[in-house]
Amino acid sequence: MNKDENQTKKNEENPEKKEESKKEDNEKQEQNEQIEEIVESKGFNKEVFINQMEGKMQDKYEIIKELGSGAFSRCLQVKNKTTGNLYACKEIQKKKMSDLEGFKHEINILIKLDHPNIIKLYEIYETEDYFYLIMELCLGGELFDRIITNIENGKPFTEEQTAIIFQQMMSAINYCHKNNIVHRDLKPENLLCLNQNPDSPIKVIDFGMSKVCDPNDIMFERVGTAYYIAPEVLEGMYDEKCDIWSAGVILYILLCGYPCFNGETDEQIYREIRKKKIDFPSPEWDVISDDAKNLIKKMLSDAIDRISAEEVLKDPWVLNKAPNAKKGRAIQINENQLKNYAASSKMRKAVLTYIASRLTQNEIEELNKNFQEIDDNNDGKLTLEEIKLAMSKNKNINIENIEEIFKSIDTDGSGCIEYTEFISASLDKSLYLQKEKLKDAFSLFDVDHSGKISNIEISKVLGMDKRSKEITKIIEKYDTNKDGEIDFDEFFEMMKDLS
Repeated sequence: MNKDENQTKKNEENPEKKEESKKEDNEKQEQNEQIEEIVESKGFNKEVFINQMEGKMQDKYEIIKELGSGAFSRCLQVKNKTTGNLYACKEIQKKKMSDLEGFKHEINILIKLDHPNIIKLYEIYETEDYFYLIMELCLGGELFDRIITNIENGKPFTEEQTAIIFQQMMSAINYCHKNNIVHRDLKPENLLCLNQNPDSPIKVIDFGMSKVCDPNDIMFERVGTAYYIAPEVLEGMYDEKCDIWSAGVILYILLCGYPCFNGETDEQIYREIRKKKIDFPSPEWDVISDDAKNLIKKMLSDAIDRISAEEVLKDPWVLNKAPNAKKGRAIQINENQLKNYAASSKMRKAVLTYIASRLTQNEIEELNKNFQEIDDNNDGKLTLEEIKLAMSKNKNINIENIEEIFKSIDTDGSGCIEYTEFISASLDKSLYLQKEKLKDAFSLFDVDHSGKISNIEISKVLGMDKRSKEITKIIEKYDTNKDGEIDFDEFFEMMKDLS
């Protein structure tokens, strides 16, 4: 008698067991149907929630202080009046802008990017005279300033400290290149430290010169900053590997405190760059490992021989010197949490995505570490194979129907799980059930600010037909006072519900 026949016989002998088994099968089938319905509906990601907002920025945010100013803009520290979270606000005067199209180009790129080491853009406000960009707040200053301060104090970065910073930068570059984005102006001034801690995470900023292009497409514009510009950019014919050259120069500076190509004028610097001669003079370089020097040489070689961002991340120096690259941390995956998320309505998942996209890095530090541990190739997104590999390393994790759950977490249908998608599916209720955060999310759906959410408003946010079965089901289930709309108390109950 085979296994299935034996189980059938046992069920026949035990009616209660048979009924319990039937109930489990029905529940599993219902959950799979829910997952399939959600997967088939139109996808979304955190990009959907970065829109030009109506009204004044000051209606939602309180200005705390000015952080800095430039020729046509200033940076403010602001506080969300509902959640209390702090953000940076870039205020830009329209009449002083020289390149409106370039500005819009940078915004369009920032909207699409979703990586833990790339600056986050949350909201855009526009008035007659100003643009206001609500962004991630970085209070640690530029990496450039930190390099100078360390040198002045006689405490340059160690190789281990450098490798951690460098790995984060290269992960962001690898992510950009995998998404056909070339930064074209990498330099320490465009790397911000999230906080004042010595081990602060870094954030890549300033995509004003970046370019969207297919792999191996040739670019011709001479853009970039003198010390960091690749020789092929000077010649006017280059591809995404120009970023690898710039990153190699940054690595050189991090290790010794000065650039590898120098001069009193830009033209003198360009002449040195064209020679491509890399020196490692004493005494600074006597204590630097050969692995570090070899990596720099591979990054500052001719473009045709230059290694890719993905290859840089697999280099022995990075793997041995950056603790985060050793891939040995225990991964915590909450099986029930992922299943509940996968079976949730599209609206509930959208709310979780909105909340997740606006959490500070401190709030999601452990989830961020989990994401980076699972991201085996450091491209800033998770494949099904990477998820399965992570599960195989932890014998306590055994998720049935992982393929279906993976598809449901992949809310934009890209075939991979993006950073914010992973955070959304992994959020603990202690974070997302905070009333202030839910009120902020509620206001996203409450388009007309009436204090209630209608089927039309849900359809606008989710890009669905207002008569769709899913929206009808949401209204019927959670509209307890039967007025045809969802108020905040009903919205809160929906988020407490795990289905």
